[in-house]
Amino acid sequence: MKNVTTILAICVVVMLTGCNDYLDIKPKGEKIPTTVSDYETLLNYESVQKVSDTYPAYLTDDVFLPDVAEGTATTGLNSVDQSIRNLYLFKKEVFGDAQDDGFWFASYNRIYYYNTVIDNIMDADGSDEQQKLSIRAEALISRALEYLYLVNGYAKHYDVRTAESDPGVPLILDEDISKKNLVRASVKDVYAQILSDLQTALPNLPAQAKGNAFRASKAAGYGVLAKMYLYMGNYAEALKAANEVLEINNSLLDLKKYALVKPQSSIGRTNVPQDIDNPENIYIKFAPYVYGLSSKVFGSDELISLFSEDDMRLQIYFTKNFRNIPTDKYVWAPYLRANLAVSSPEIYLIAAECEAREGSVERAMSLINKLR
Repeated sequence: MKNVTTILAICVVVMLTGCNDYLDIKPKGEKIPTTVSDYETLLNYESVQKVSDTYPAYLTDDVFLPDVAEGTATTGLNSVDQSIRNLYLFKKEVFGDAQDDGFWFASYNRIYYYNTVIDNIMDADGSDEQQKLSIRAEALISRALEYLYLVNGYAKHYDVRTAESDPGVPLILDEDISKKNLVRASVKDVYAQILSDLQTALPNLPAQAKGNAFRASKAAGYGVLAKMYLYMGNYAEALKAANEVLEINNSLLDLKKYALVKPQSSIGRTNVPQDIDNPENIYIKFAPYVYGLSSKVFGSDELISLFSEDDMRLQIYFTKNFRNIPTDKYVWAPYLRANLAVSSPEIYLIAAECEAREGSVERAMSLINKLR
């Protein structure tokens, strides 16, 4: 871990200097990335195994904050930051003068690391060209996913009629962190870059993730591609990509086989497998705050009404027993981590939507019923 931290620290220094030939400069006593293993280490670092952020969820209809919406206070559940309250109320100004937008800054920080790998891995010490291409492909798919979430978070939804003129987000495709006066690329250009990264990555992604699902694989690449085409409204291509994923991994958990083992506990409430132990997780990336909405907010009445009382999803992912707070509402259960990258249930839903729109309604319902 010490080496990982040191490598990342040096990468930050390199990016701040904007130097192109930094590999020729070796600070005394420090390790800088020179080998294939060094660059692969960057992809294993915890901070780059994240994506997006939790707070966009507060803009949805799935959460309920009683202290904001009704003026009441529930002990332990009304301590969200002012920025979260602003989001929840759709205020024009979300962050205060002393606050940074964590989604924006963390995303571009990770992009710099991916750019470091993309730009330098092929010249790293080591003769295994396919290994270099594979590592570079993983960095490309990670960069593509970052830009996919950024452009959907900070720009208009993709519309083929206006995408060429709609402002997107800045495209930073190298290590130079010293750039100023960045220009927002058009939504069309951002999507074109995402597609380019994915098309370059896919041939060199491994059939199976190296080690575990925190590393990218062929199925992960097609999963991000399916998301991208779905957001673009290109349902035929989204369906093709989703089917490629399901050919590789169509695993689904039967939640009826699992249970609440400690209903009153925060940790270990359920025996449902998580993270790398969950076969549904094809490619894992968490929000920077991995527990997301855990125990922070209530599920909205509209969301909860979709479940029957004996639905295992309701029992596992929500609770009425948190910190002994009596309530007639369901809280998002504590210590549950949401995978924001690629999972098989999401791919089933993408395939089903695309079938319903442009394919077969019968096949769409078959996919939905299998997911149920």
